[in-house]
Amino acid sequence: MKLQQLRYLRAIVNHDLNISAASKSIYTTQPGVSKQIGLLEAELGVKIFERKGKNLNAITSIGKQIIDEGMKMLAVEERIYAISRDYLNPEGGCLNIYTTNTIARFLLPKTVNKFVKKHPDITFHIGAAHPDENGAIIKKGHSDFSIVAQDVERDKDLIVLPAYKWSLSLILPSNHPLRKEKDITLEMISKYNLISYESGSTGKIAQDKAFAEQGINPTYFMTAMDVDVIKQYVSMDLGIGIIATIAAKQICDGDIVAIPLKGIIPDCDAWICYSRNVFLQKHMYDFIESFAPHLKQEVMEVIAHSTNNEIVKISQEFELPRY
Repeated sequence: MKLQQLRYLRAIVNHDLNISAASKSIYTTQPGVSKQIGLLEAELGVKIFERKGKNLNAITSIGKQIIDEGMKMLAVEERIYAISRDYLNPEGGCLNIYTTNTIARFLLPKTVNKFVKKHPDITFHIGAAHPDENGAIIKKGHSDFSIVAQDVERDKDLIVLPAYKWSLSLILPSNHPLRKEKDITLEMISKYNLISYESGSTGKIAQDKAFAEQGINPTYFMTAMDVDVIKQYVSMDLGIGIIATIAAKQICDGDIVAIPLKGIIPDCDAWICYSRNVFLQKHMYDFIESFAPHLKQEVMEVIAHSTNNEIVKISQEFELPRY
């Protein structure tokens, strides 16, 4: 068994069993990947994948166990390399962060700007955190951290820490009738077509719950994840928008205004997540603390040796930033 074969397995799983896409992602050929997976199955004496013609159709039950153990081996390999890199070049390397468009655009720039002044030789890769077919949004094995605004399902290999609280705001044309109202209610909002986030997103879930608790069934003209798209259609007077306050503050101009919905729709949670197998280097601690000041290195070191239940208890003591 070779580590390279395990990397091929990981690429295949991460590309929905599409060998062509997997081979491109790791800069090799499809026949080469297929051959190595076949050799691995022959060596182990079991089928890792079920096949339909020449295509991989599913992962076998024994294949799931093999892949789980293989990913642990790759995580150990990556950790060993990280330890050596930290020793040889503590101020070099690349931070791989998976996050949402809103966080990358409106929250990360301040942290990155502060961080690079202290660590000028660190580079960044920022990837998009999208839910997979199982609803999972954490890219294990791909990132140092994921910073997400959705609720995250905890498992034994994942550390999930509260990053901040975020609220929603109403955006509407400056001449809209609601701008004249002193005390806006959900009932008032529901009289207009709404433009907001896609179903399943935390912001949309929070809205839907707030409306449902009051027995209100609003009409959504459009859903989209990009706040600029939402703003565009609000500016066309096709509806009023509900988006994250941090985004509303920065995209609104004289023609579009924002009205906070604090107290009308409950605040939402955002999280910093990372694998327990990630070796946290000094610059990683600095980045996390810069983004979430309550997550200082000494706190993180305690958390590294805590169970998920213990982490939840520790997290309850945090004073979280609010946006």
